[in-house]
Amino acid sequence: MIVDKPWGKVVTYALNQPASVRVITVEPGQETSVHYHRLRDEMWVVLDPGLTVMIGNRVVEAQPGDEFQVAAETAHRISNHGDRRGRVLEIAYGYTTEDDTQRLEDDYGRPLDPDW
Repeated sequence: MIVDKPWGKVVTYALNQPASVRVITVEPGQETSVHYHRLRDEMWVVLDPGLTVMIGNRVVEAQPGDEFQVAAETAHRISNHGDRRGRVLEIAYGYTTEDDTQRLEDDYGRPLDPDW
């Protein structure tokens, strides 16, 4: 399943409630919203250079191969300051759907309130 986003896309390769596997692609100069999930934890593996990850109060200029844990209810964002698409492999543990996204900040005018 491919979900286009204003900043790039999310491709889901396995969607299960115990664990889901996705690749997040962020286009150059773009970034995801600052958001969190109530019902899932995430593990990220950075695949490409040029990405900055924000997890809680921590901001890291990530390198390919870097791994990050994102606990449920922790605000996070991926930004691409490079000149090529940047990808992150995400393994999500728990309820993985778009309706478990609470945006705190969004550059694309999308609603901050969740649909639930």
